[in-house]
Amino acid sequence: MRYALLRFVPAALLVIGLVAPALSGCSGSRPPAPEPELDLTDPDLPVATYADEALTLSEFEDAYATAVGGRTTAANDSLGAYQDFLERYVNFRLKVRQAYEIGLDQDSALQAEMASYRDQLARPYFTDQAVLDAIVRDLYEKQKEEISAAHILVQVAEDAPAADTLAAYEKITALRDSIEAGMPFDEVAFRHSEDPSARRNRGDLGYFTGGRMIEPFENAAYATPVGEIAGPVRTRFGYHLLYVKDRRPRTPDIRASHILIRLQGQTEADSAAALETIRQIQDRLAAGEDFATLARLYSDDVASGRRGGDLGFFGPGRMVQPFDAVAFSLENPGDVSDIVTTQFGYHLIRLEERQTLPTYEEAYEELKRTANQLPRTALRRQQIGVQEREAAGFTFDSTLVARALGRFDADSLFMQIRRDGFGDLAGETFATIGDRAYTLGEFHEHFVRNVGRPGADQAAQFYAEVDTYLANEGFAHALEGLEERDPDFRALLEQYVDGVLLFRISEDSVWTPAAQDTDGLRAYYEAHADRYRWPERKRILAFTSPSDSMLTMVAADLDAGDGPDAILARYADSVLTLRLDTLYVADSTNSPVDQALGLGVGERTDVVPERSRLAVYVLDGIEAPRAKTFEEARAEVVTQYQEVLEAEWVTRLRERYDARTYPERLVEAFREDRPVEHQLTGPGDGGTTPASGQ
Repeated sequence: MRYALLRFVPAALLVIGLVAPALSGCSGSRPPAPEPELDLTDPDLPVATYADEALTLSEFEDAYATAVGGRTTAANDSLGAYQDFLERYVNFRLKVRQAYEIGLDQDSALQAEMASYRDQLARPYFTDQAVLDAIVRDLYEKQKEEISAAHILVQVAEDAPAADTLAAYEKITALRDSIEAGMPFDEVAFRHSEDPSARRNRGDLGYFTGGRMIEPFENAAYATPVGEIAGPVRTRFGYHLLYVKDRRPRTPDIRASHILIRLQGQTEADSAAALETIRQIQDRLAAGEDFATLARLYSDDVASGRRGGDLGFFGPGRMVQPFDAVAFSLENPGDVSDIVTTQFGYHLIRLEERQTLPTYEEAYEELKRTANQLPRTALRRQQIGVQEREAAGFTFDSTLVARALGRFDADSLFMQIRRDGFGDLAGETFATIGDRAYTLGEFHEHFVRNVGRPGADQAAQFYAEVDTYLANEGFAHALEGLEERDPDFRALLEQYVDGVLLFRISEDSVWTPAAQDTDGLRAYYEAHADRYRWPERKRILAFTSPSDSMLTMVAADLDAGDGPDAILARYADSVLTLRLDTLYVADSTNSPVDQALGLGVGERTDVVPERSRLAVYVLDGIEAPRAKTFEEARAEVVTQYQEVLEAEWVTRLRERYDARTYPERLVEAFREDRPVEHQLTGPGDGGTTPASGQ
């Protein structure tokens, strides 16, 4: 396997048993005292030493866990796997040490590559750490539970004048007073909510979980007990009253299939015809016919019908009612519903699979994708940017900005800024973050590229855009010294450098010398010639073309007895391309060419699909087993010769750095993480683990 590379900080070399025994007054000396017993649970116990460095048990555990994907996985591996990894890991560290000693890390090309990689890594890394991780954790905790709620909305824009905002607040407060006086919540929602869907659902939002609602609304829902009303809650849509109807543990996602028969018109006859069709399909299912086959044949949902009706996995609330409720009411995979009526027509639903709720680690990437699309993430990133710019030292010249805006008409501010810029003020500094100055000209370039249409109050919108721009610059400023502040990020960079250095020194010490040492390769080939043999192979002619008509003519020519050269010459000037390749096949390739393996010599296949082209294959003959020539075997010889040079190189490195490993000391590795039932076995236990490379 390909191991992750982790650079460890050298620990002090622990010398054991070097204190001389006390001497008696007699002429002889006492027998040497036995070495003290090692504490194999000591995290600072060296499991390898070389030159002036020691690899401790805890450092080994960090490296191994990184290689196999975490401590839980590592704790379930065998002692043999740990010992195999120890030898490989020490070899890696010795190679990297030599690379540093000969100055490969000072190579200008590597340093440029490293700088580029650092810039690519820093922003997503810092975003994950500073922004996303907390949001993902919050989503995960909320998604353990589902909430059923209803709401009433009074709309008001975020940037509305104060009088309009106050009027909306007074209206939502009056509606709450009416509910508290005894009016049913759903009746008030139906009559007064400004959410258009309230006329249909009377404010009922159904069940939802974390990430499905705007954050202030979501937070209020999760903070409110069942049967109580929260609000007014302010969001970018306006003011809400929120009534929590129910809470329940989250229902795991399901995978279901369906067959849909749509109504072909609006009359009762149309409805009756569709209902009769779905009943006939229902009867055929009851008689034992295959659901997926009937879906392909009859479902009017063409996309899912091609997949046998499969809708994939979905969570509660993703489908229309009552489809959603019926699908989640099915208990066992294979259960089929009765006929379900929705706005789309008539359905039969089959439950295919129920998921279990994922762990945080399993859910992380999906939740991260969800978080990246949520407005709260952009807001949090801006908040971090504001904090970072303040921490770095932030100044803002509001007088200069006001003077610059005073040159433009308030009603056409955006248009004039885009067209004219800031003139003689373009070079003036209007803000600083740390030692970085920002000019009005730089902001004008950002404004032209990124700012959209103006709103009602263009001046207020302009100042908001300036603040966003400087928050983003504060976020970027935080990236500049990230490795000095964050040891984990520094370790990632060092890991990358070590990987590049390993590649470079392996290329110089093994790969290139092996490939270029023709005399050594030939000597190795001759010493192991019995390894390099062709088995019996079938020689297959492959005529390929994108044109079915071209290959139909080729097939006719072959049947008439024409040879391959004559056929190629005949169509050389055709606008339709024809290609001929000779293939040597010893066994199945799991490709269309396998159709030729069962032919007799001289026989051909029909025209068959072959990737983006079509093909006709001809069995041209059978090649008897024979020895490979040096040129035929060269690629294999190079690989095996590289292994020889690699082993010799490692031997020299181990001698040069006096490398010693103590594999027997790994018996306590991952002891705290190891499941009680896991029995650690020794080398040769036959186990297959990621670390063993099997």
